[in-house]
Amino acid sequence: MKRVLLTGADGYIGRSMQQALLARDYEVHAISRNPKPSTDTITWHQVDLFDPAAVDNLLANYGGSHLIHLAWVTEPGAYWQSADNARWRDTSIALLRRFSAHGGQRVVLAGTCAEYDWSNGHCVEGSTPLVARSPYTEAKLAFREAALEFSDTSGMDLAWARVFFSFGPDEHPARLVPSVVNALLHGERARCSDGRQVRDFMYVRDLAAAFAAVLDSTFCGDINIASGEAVSIKDLVTRIAVKMGADQRLDFGARPRQAGEPDRITADISKLTKIVGFESKTKLETAIDETIAWWQRQVSNLIPDGA
Repeated sequence: MKRVLLTGADGYIGRSMQQALLARDYEVHAISRNPKPSTDTITWHQVDLFDPAAVDNLLANYGGSHLIHLAWVTEPGAYWQSADNARWRDTSIALLRRFSAHGGQRVVLAGTCAEYDWSNGHCVEGSTPLVARSPYTEAKLAFREAALEFSDTSGMDLAWARVFFSFGPDEHPARLVPSVVNALLHGERARCSDGRQVRDFMYVRDLAAAFAAVLDSTFCGDINIASGEAVSIKDLVTRIAVKMGADQRLDFGARPRQAGEPDRITADISKLTKIVGFESKTKLETAIDETIAWWQRQVSNLIPDGA
């Protein structure tokens, strides 16, 4: 059985990633800053990745053959400009080198579609230009460059997986889909932008499964992680509201678009489907149903007994 180290394991994507890796028969060692009890299937390690000694101790005792690195600053509204991006850049480069020194063989690193120049609207690996438009993308691109160079010199297999847009269980409540679902669950109106922006949305369970498929392949280099299906924000939000019987409580145009927000961001997924052999299994309607149900359970769990 192959052993994989998973950073960011207790985050939004990481929680789905655990099951995706188990489904491919990996021995999963999950890394988190916060203590968590190990289970029959997941071994948890409380490690601060900013502490070199703690990382070396982990790798000396549990260093695996494979690594998925998700950990980064991700707080909505803050991560674009956060000074922590530079810390994560340097820490991630050091982690990569230490992992290789302890016998690591293959790595999948989390990139972002924000690395692309969005002026064309459709993003293709190797042909769409890359641009550092913020401290976040600047740090990600610097990490990518250093990682690819290290892979070339060390011989360690490395894939740079660019994540596009997603939704599903465990997502931060301030993000688009949770903010709409929660407003409607609480009987409020959902304030949205005009909604004409077209995006490539992927269910988080499929996103995690795609990462696991890339890890389990021999693919190296840049690869888009997306569904390949374009949908407008208005269409997505309306589908959610209709399922909740609340389509009359959507206020499109109540929020302005973010400055410089493009009309279209979609992904070419030829490498993911044709080389890795991965295809999303979850239909959009099913993803919406499961996401609404998950948030309904969270709300129900907050209601006191007898209320």
